[in-house]
Amino acid sequence: MIYTDEGILVSCSNEGRITNVYFNKTEIKTEDVIQKLLPELFREDYITKALNFFMKVKEDSASFGWEFFLNPNIINEPFYFSGAVVDKDILIFGSKSKVDFNKFITGMMLLNNEQINKIRELEKERKELSVSNEMLDVKHFNELSRLNNELVSIQRELTKKNLELAELDKIKNQFIGMAAHDLRNPLGSIFIYTEFLEEEKESFTEEQLEFLNSIKTQSSFMLNLLNELLDVVSIESGKVQLNLESADIIKCISHNLHLNKALADKKQIKIEFETKINSCFFNFDKVKMEQVLSNLITNAIKYSNSSTTITVSLSKLKNDLLIAVKDEGQGIASNELDKLFKPFQRTSAKTTAGEKSTGLGLFIVKRIVEAHNGKIWAESKVGVGSTFKFALPINN
Repeated sequence: MIYTDEGILVSCSNEGRITNVYFNKTEIKTEDVIQKLLPELFREDYITKALNFFMKVKEDSASFGWEFFLNPNIINEPFYFSGAVVDKDILIFGSKSKVDFNKFITGMMLLNNEQINKIRELEKERKELSVSNEMLDVKHFNELSRLNNELVSIQRELTKKNLELAELDKIKNQFIGMAAHDLRNPLGSIFIYTEFLEEEKESFTEEQLEFLNSIKTQSSFMLNLLNELLDVVSIESGKVQLNLESADIIKCISHNLHLNKALADKKQIKIEFETKINSCFFNFDKVKMEQVLSNLITNAIKYSNSSTTITVSLSKLKNDLLIAVKDEGQGIASNELDKLFKPFQRTSAKTTAGEKSTGLGLFIVKRIVEAHNGKIWAESKVGVGSTFKFALPINN
């Protein structure tokens, strides 16, 4: 570029701000000078002189051989500065010796327009790049504004659709609730009639008794399904409503085991209760807790073979009670465990005596346990059996 062994060449705006560093063969760091006012490069006692130098360059279009001490934060050495106005650009050159400065003058004169044109071209490219970047920024801003407007529009539409879906879901729950409620009474009557007829079984043939038993089984299943649908509607319409009262959980478990003993006896399945706790009173909803226990125990019976054992256990874990229902059934594959507590989801495991399942029981169980601030999970091994565990805080 310029004929010099050492020095720095910068361009300044009309206000004296350094806009570009064309070359730098000094110990001065480029980042210490770029975008700074020229007088800021010099020691405080040279600032007035620096202003005079800059004004002299502007007035006379050139000024040479000014000695300055640089700001100690930049470099604590004397430098010789000269400047010239080239078109609208103010070029400032600094070096440690006047020899370099003389070379600068000679170079400027000898190179004639070639080097100056090169400097102009570089400055022009810089300005064009700056304009291009500004245009690009405007383009990006416009594009971002357009995308933001689209996003706001989509968000409004999504909010509208969500409100519509919520309303439809509310209507669906109301319909299911009314239908289940209206169907429950006649189905209950059918179930009771079959029980009455069974008392007169001597009057029926074997085929008629089989048909009667089928009616009773189907009506019982449908009643259970309707009750569970009503529970789901209640759960989805808001929080599970609990009737909390202080009660002994051991009595609740024992009562539930007694209710399910007849069902287990039909399949020759033994039910055992294991605990080292004599009594444990805390606040819980007795009706809903019996629903949880009954669901877990009847499920264990459904998926267990005859001559096996179901073990219900109760233990304390710090501030929680841990209740577990363990069976010796066929087990559940590990990749299917996440389906267990979702509505209408079924695993590949089959009931051992053709019992039916609604696919809603465990979903309801999970919501009831969570309403008690507890948690429920399952552990299983194919061919060995499954254990359903739930923990309840004693001070819930």
